[in-house]
Formats: sequence, structure tokens, C-alpha cells
Amino acid sequence: MPAKKKKFKYQPLSLKDILREMKQNIDLMIDLAYSAIKFRSKELADETYKIEQRIHELTFLLNTQIIQSRPRRFEEAKKLEPIIVLGSSIDKISDALSDIARVVYVNTDISQFTQLFWDYVPEPIVKISVKKKCEFSGQYRKDVHFRSKHGVDLIAIKRGDKWLFSKDEKILENDILIIKGEIQPIKDVKDRCRDEEPFSFEIGDKEIKSFEELENPEIMEKLEELKRNYILITDISETMIELAFAALFFNNYEVAEDILEIEEFMDGLNVAFEKDLLELAQLFKYPRDLTGIMRIVFSCELIADAAANIAENIVKGFEPHQIFQLAIDETPEIVVRETLSEDSFFRNKTYEELQDSRYKRGFHIIALKRENKWIYSFKPDFVFEKNDLLIGLGPKETVDQWRKCVHPEKFKD
Repeated sequence: MPAKKKKFKYQPLSLKDILREMKQNIDLMIDLAYSAIKFRSKELADETYKIEQRIHELTFLLNTQIIQSRPRRFEEAKKLEPIIVLGSSIDKISDALSDIARVVYVNTDISQFTQLFWDYVPEPIVKISVKKKCEFSGQYRKDVHFRSKHGVDLIAIKRGDKWLFSKDEKILENDILIIKGEIQPIKDVKDRCRDEEPFSFEIGDKEIKSFEELENPEIMEKLEELKRNYILITDISETMIELAFAALFFNNYEVAEDILEIEEFMDGLNVAFEKDLLELAQLFKYPRDLTGIMRIVFSCELIADAAANIAENIVKGFEPHQIFQLAIDETPEIVVRETLSEDSFFRNKTYEELQDSRYKRGFHIIALKRENKWIYSFKPDFVFEKNDLLIGLGPKETVDQWRKCVHPEKFKD
């Protein structure tokens, strides 16, 4: 890891800009951390570390804003508590994500395990090679609009020995694109890049030992059992980050309660996973080879705890301080909880069908509760049912239209 830290130069930012940059950096850190593991890339781990340092700087700026507000009464000071908790929690989340990325320094072979899970993950991270006649060749990354037009995120570009992260980079022939998205959109982008090779996670010529244990049917059977919980744990931790930001920005008590309920489930899930992993370790010649997976799951638990800390402040009940309220008022999105009714346009439709703009209205579903079960990610053939509770995030200007799609009789004109 970088030995020398860059000297920090104080540059004042508005609270709105600090919160926006924090959220953007956390989103990027999630993708970079798991990409570092997937492709056993120390360069991506180092980039994750750099963003962690920037989060520390933003936390300092956030605290400076709080000090400069100079509350004169206890009531005013109390209203600043959620901002303090937010800064501290985001700092902890960035530390945990950086720890996940740094697993490649502890377990360089961690990719062998995570690659076993890739097709189970609703939005896997893959590499795509830019071949001759790729329709993106020569275009600037920012002009391609990967997410809005193609349904995927471009995390990074690898060109020779260099990793490129700027949105002002051009995409060139022979580049390797690190892409995150659902399977079908990924395949579509792969076709547009004229990449006809089978999916592969090898980058460069790095040699890595192969575990003979992965040829053992008993071990592979136990790994199958671990897959579901590993994917659930990583999915839930990401979802909790998004829910925590949404609950805080929109002062949503119900979403905050949902987060605390999910966190209890996460605790049980972690205990079960650790137990299964220790049983699996007994079958390995070198149990330390499983250290990386244990560290990832432990870091996910820290992320869940930090998200729960944010939610606890909302459940306690707070009135946002005016400097925080200003940031909330200027946020263009809103979080909503709505239950699918008998006449819902969503009922009996698949997740893929709901990507139609007539229903989507710019919203995406963060999580869903069906009876007592939470669902955090959706495969294309997932079918929505009556009484499903949806938590969605999207533009304020289309919230009424989205609600009418979910529960039309409740929101009649």
C-alpha cells in the first residue's frame, strides 16, 4: 500500500457538496473493492485506499462545518448529532471497504473463491475486451452513458499495464473494460465490443497456484452451501448503505426501522457463515487460505453496523439542523415505501418487465419485503406479488406516477 500520505490542503466545501462526494465515493469504493478481489488486482486495491483517504478528508471538512455552525443552545446542538453520526459512520464504511480490497494483499488467491460465485451474483463484475469494430472505440467514457443506455456500470479501464478511472478517458481497441451489471445487459455490451471469448477473470500473465481442494467433491458441496450466504451478506451490506443514506436524507422513520430489522438478520447470517466456514477449513490442507473470505464477511458486518448507527438516530427522532435541511431540500431524489395492491401494474410482472419506462419512472427498487423475508437483489425472472413491500429511490418529479403504478387505487386522481 502507499507508504506516504498526500498532504491535505484545506479547501472549504458546502455541506451539500461534502455529502454528495461522500456518497459518490462510497458507491465507487464498493465496486473497486470487489473488483480488486475478483481480479486479484493490487492496483485496484490501492485506488480503493486512495478514496478511503479522501473520505477521511471529507469527514474532517464535515466536522469543520459543524464547528463553524456554532450552536448556541442544547436544542440546536442536538440537531447536529445525526450529521456527526453520519460522518463517523461513512468513515467506518470506507475503512471496511478498504479492508475488503486489501484482502488481495493477504490472500492473493482469493479470486479463485469469488469467481466460483460470479454467476450467482445478480450484478456480477466481469471483464470485457474491446475488439476491432467495437462501437465504443474512440468514444469518451462519459459520452457512452453505460448505465442509462446499456444498463451496466463501467468501473475502470485497463490499458496495458495502466488502470484508468477518469470519465474523460477515451475507449480504445484492446482496452479491457471492468463492467458491473445484470447478466443480459453485460452480454449485450460484450457483443457490442465484439468480444466473442468465454467469460474470463484473468488479467495479465500473473501465475497463481490452484487449490487441489477445489477438485474434492465434498469440499465443492460445502462451497455450494456457502455461496448463498456469502452473496446474501455482500448484497445486504451494500443495500444497507443505500437505505441508510436514503433514510437520513429523507428523514424516513419507517425505512430506518427496516434497516435495524435487516441488521438483526445480518448478525444471524454472519454467525451461520462463520460456523460453516470453520467446518470447511477442517477439510483444507492450509486453512489460512480461507482467511480472505473471513475478512470480507467481517468487513461486511462492520458496514452493516455503521448503517444501523445512522438508522438508530432517525428512529430516536430528530429534526434536521438547518444546514442539513438545506442539503435535503436540494436533493433531487426521494425514497418511498409502497405495498403492491391487487390492481398494481407491478403484480405478476418480472423484474425484467419492470425495467420498462412506463413502470420504472426513473425509480429503482432498493429492497423488497415479502411476508417476513427481505429480498435485496433481483434476477430478471423474479416475479412481484400482491402485498410485496417495495422501497424505491427515484426522482421527486415522478414519485406520484411511480406510486400509482405500485398502488393505483390508493393514489387515484
